[in-house]
Amino acid sequence: MENIEEEFVAEEESEVGPAALKSLREKLKVAVAEKQEYLEGWQRSRADLVNYKKAEADAHGDKEARIKAELIEELLPALDVLELSVRHDSNPSLKMLEAQFLSVLKKMGIERFGTVGEDFDPRRHEALAERGEEHKIVSVERSGYSTGDTIIRPAQVII
Repeated sequence: MENIEEEFVAEEESEVGPAALKSLREKLKVAVAEKQEYLEGWQRSRADLVNYKKAEADAHGDKEARIKAELIEELLPALDVLELSVRHDSNPSLKMLEAQFLSVLKKMGIERFGTVGEDFDPRRHEALAERGEEHKIVSVERSGYSTGDTIIRPAQVII
């Protein structure tokens, strides 16, 4: 049974009891309709806020990934020079510096790829020359870098 507040009806109006009852029922009907309208509006607003928060979180994540990729692209020439220096000079300081760079990149979610003996993958590697029958990498001319599934730069290799 519904708990409905009763409206005080003055004695003079009690003679028109059925009319007052009908009036109260109409007011109740209007109040219930307004309540439903307000409830639905509130629910829509709440859903809109949840969707807005999701969209902002996605946009922020995409923005962060783009900024990270742009930063790495700017650093790649310096990393290439360091990698070449390590290949041609056995100085332990250079190797340590390269290891530190790669460690920081790994913490940022950036991986270096392209190693000798690895299977050639045209999505991850750019073939500069083909020397053998097998599709195995025999030389890495320039390492590739990726973040997650996104390739920042493909590795330049000889297969």
